[in-house]
Amino acid sequence: MVIAPSTEIRLVKCPLTLDNKNQLTFTDKNAQYNYFNSLESIELVNATYQRKNNVIRYPAHIDSIIQYNYCMYKNNSYLDKWFYAFITNMRYVNDNVTEITIETDVFQTWQFDINYKASFIEREMCYIEDDVPRK
Repeated sequence: MVIAPSTEIRLVKCPLTLDNKNQLTFTDKNAQYNYFNSLESIELVNATYQRKNNVIRYPAHIDSIIQYNYCMYKNNSYLDKWFYAFITNMRYVNDNVTEITIETDVFQTWQFDINYKASFIEREMCYIEDDVPRK
């Protein structure tokens, strides 16, 4: 059985960084998708199957994509799930191909599959002028 290439890959300019010091939370997968889809990006459709934490051989010159720092992809032939990843490196191969190394953004990829157990938060960042708990 031959499966036609049907992976969607989007390179995105994103405020998230690999250190995970700050993350974004969303009410649902649709809100998450809409946010990332609203950021400046370029899209490649009908790419071959994308493997987790691997290299994407992107059909573009490195100078035309170097400003993107994040990636989202979906292997349409297998799952109806977007995977989110940090771009950790780009390597010039030739004028028509750039190798992009990615590392999965575990929180964005799986945040709606997390089962939170009872826990205690010792301290959170507070962006109001006093530190009074609010309901």
